Parts: sequence; structure tokens; C-alpha cells
Amino acid sequence: MIDIKKYNKKVITLLIFIVIISLRIPYLNNSPYEYHAWRQSDTEAIARNFIEQKFNIFYPQLNYDGPAPNYVQLELQVTTFLIALLYKIFGYRYFLARLVPLLFFMGSALYLFLICKKVYALPAAWLALILYGIFPLNIFISRAIMPESAALFFYTGAFYYFLLWRESENIITLFYSALFTALAVATKVPAVFIGIPMLYIAWHKYGIRFLFSAKLWFFAALSLGLPLLYFSWLHVVAQTDYVTGIAFQQVMPNLLHAVFTNEAHMFFSKSLPRSYTTWGLLLAIIGLLSLRRSKEITLLFWALALLVQMVVVVSVIRLDYYLIFLGPLLAMLGANVLQRLAGCMSGLVLIALICFTVFFTGWQNTNMDYKEKEYIFQYAEIIKKYTAPDDLIVIGTNEPLLLNSSCRKGWRANLLNNTRDEINYYISNGAKYFFPVNGTVYIDNNDYIKYLEANFNKITVEEGYTFFILEK
Repeated sequence: MIDIKKYNKKVITLLIFIVIISLRIPYLNNSPYEYHAWRQSDTEAIARNFIEQKFNIFYPQLNYDGPAPNYVQLELQVTTFLIALLYKIFGYRYFLARLVPLLFFMGSALYLFLICKKVYALPAAWLALILYGIFPLNIFISRAIMPESAALFFYTGAFYYFLLWRESENIITLFYSALFTALAVATKVPAVFIGIPMLYIAWHKYGIRFLFSAKLWFFAALSLGLPLLYFSWLHVVAQTDYVTGIAFQQVMPNLLHAVFTNEAHMFFSKSLPRSYTTWGLLLAIIGLLSLRRSKEITLLFWALALLVQMVVVVSVIRLDYYLIFLGPLLAMLGANVLQRLAGCMSGLVLIALICFTVFFTGWQNTNMDYKEKEYIFQYAEIIKKYTAPDDLIVIGTNEPLLLNSSCRKGWRANLLNNTRDEINYYISNGAKYFFPVNGTVYIDNNDYIKYLEANFNKITVEEGYTFFILEK
């Protein structure tokens, strides 16, 4: 075991945090148009719309599908609202937008550190902090303009305060846990599965009597009631069906069989090593199999919660940022394995090599994620040049990147079955221009473009970009 008496504990902890932050400084001023450009640009656009449309956290709106206002049923907009506040004070700067998720991630790292100290000891907490900071998915997501970092912050905070309540039975601490749980679920619904290890903690503390605890019913009512109230409100306010009721539309119909599909198997086999590296996963598996002490059994139920989430949610939606909740537990389990190697100098060298391998492998795999989509900037400038800020436009892609980058509102093309009816719908609702991308339209066998060329004036501008004026 490391002889921590020789070191200043606070200095070591601070240095680890500084290193974690330093790894995220490169590309901090990137635009949203890198990996997960759709999600990032939507998040950034919502922040802009708070400033330019309606400065109210309970009225998030996208730039599609239709004219403003276009309120949408999305997660609680803590991240975007804070970005909007920074934008309002300092102006539109991408690094400000990335600073918000970065600070949330560092907050989640702090809570992870505190949780690990309770379950294990300080050396394991340091190692968990290091692993958590160098996992490839965490490096990218922690500075991505997305709500995932905020969800991690509330998620880890909720669990930490629940552990504190188990020790003290302080009602204020339980209130903090309930509030953080509510914010976590409202920010990212799959965070609700943290309730599984919480249920185990409550049962272990009270036995069957936990079912009759007024304090725990208060906890459940607050932690689940507030998100339910929020999403019910947005269901009434929402003016677009794009993501409304996504849980019932996508998750529920595939609840029991999605995990057995080839698509799910391919996703997990590719995304898990890419997100946490083979070494990181191997360490966590060994750590999970070696859980023995009563304190550690809670982690077993946390692992069960994550397994349920993977089966129920991730196997259906299959987006790697839905794997974020694995990070804290994988880091703790891996740290427990590494700390056992720390009894001698050769063990410390091995720990350093493993951590470097995790970091280097992840950096190699994800370095291309920071590459920006240059054509988006070029075409956005054309759109800004030839349209007015309040003009409604149609873009020829399923992704709304051109709408977001040009700060215009409108529609994504080819969402209906009949081209003539669709174009007439756009025109009747005020659309003035149609911008194909690379001369094409999403899922088009060329009939859509032929119809546009036959019925509308086609404009060709610099560098070969084209668009149509929607006036017959």
C-alpha cells in the first residue's frame, strides 16, 4: 500500500484535478460541428434561442421543424441556460459553451472521489479519479456542448448524498440527494436507474421497514415527482413531435428483445472498448468479480442498475453518450484492482503503464472526433449572405446542422411522402428558400431535385453552391 504519510494529500488531489482539466484544453474552442455535431449544435442553438427568442429555461426551442417559436420536449436545460447566461455577458464564444459541461464534469469527478474514499480509501480514490479523467468517452463528453456532463454531476452527487444519509440519517442530506436525483433524471432520464443501489442501501439499513419510512417516501416523491412534473409541462408546451414521448416511441416497443439483436451486439462490441478501452473494461470486470466486503456490495447493485440500463435503454437507442453512466463505477472498480498493485515500486510502475495505455489508446481512437465539418461553415456563410435572419429556409439533409450554423429556422427536407405536397406545405408556412447539400436531398432518388429544377428558380453562387427560390 502507498505510504501516504510522505505526501501532502491535498496537493496530490489538486494535481490530479489539474491534469484532468489540462487534458481537456485542446480543442476547447471547437465549434459544435465535430463528432456528435447534431446533438452539440442543437444544444448550442437552444442556448442562443434563450437569448434571441425567450429567456426562460422552461421554454427550450430548436431551429426545426417549422417557424419560431418551436418549443420541444427535451431534458431540463440546465447546461444550455448557463451557456446562455455566459453568452449574454461575454458574447458568443464556443469555449464558453464548452466551459459549462467541463465544470460539471469536474464536479462529478469530485463526487466520484468522495464516494470512492467512503467505499475504499484515499489511494483508491486517487486512482479512480485518474481513470475517470482519462477514459476516452469522458475526455470527449466532458467538453462536448451537451447535457451529459451535467447529468453525471447530478447523478454522482445524488449517490454521494444518499451514502451520507445512510451514515447520518440527516434529513437535509436526504433532501440534497432527492434534489440531485430529480435533476439527474430531468437532465438524462436513464439516471433513474441509480435508484436500484439506493433501494439496496435503504433495505440494508432498515430491512423491510424501509417500505414504511415516511422519509424515503418523501425522497421518492421529490426525486421522481419533479422530473415527471417537468416533462408533463413540456408535453403541453411542445410544438414539435420530433422527440416528444421518445421513451414510449422507441424504448418501450423494443424493451425485451433489442439487446438480442445483431445491431445491439455490434454497437456494444465497438462502443464499449472505444469509450472505456479494453484495459479499462478488463480492470472493471476483475474489480467486479473481486467484490467481497459489505461496503462493496452496494457497487454490485450499482452494476446491476447499469446492466438494466444497457438492456432497456442503450441497446435500443445505441448512441455512445448513453454509456456515460458506466464511467464512475468502472473507474472505482478498476481503481480497486490497481491499488492492490501499489505495494512496491514495480507495482507503481505497472499502474503508471496501465494508466498511460488507457489514455494513449483512447486518445488514438478518438482524436479524429475533434475534426470539424468544414463544409458546414462554408455553406452557412452562403446562407447568411443570401437570406435575411428571419427568412425561413428548407435544407436538404436530415441533420439540422445548416440551420443551426447559419442561425436560421425552417425545415429538414424529405420528411413527407409526396414531394409536391411537401414543397407546398413549406411555401404555405412561409419558406422562401431551399438549400440542397452537395446538390442532393436526403433519401432522394433524384426525383426531388428534378421537381425543384422544373418548378423553381435555381441560383448558383460562388464555389458552385446552389439553392432554389421557392416562388413559382
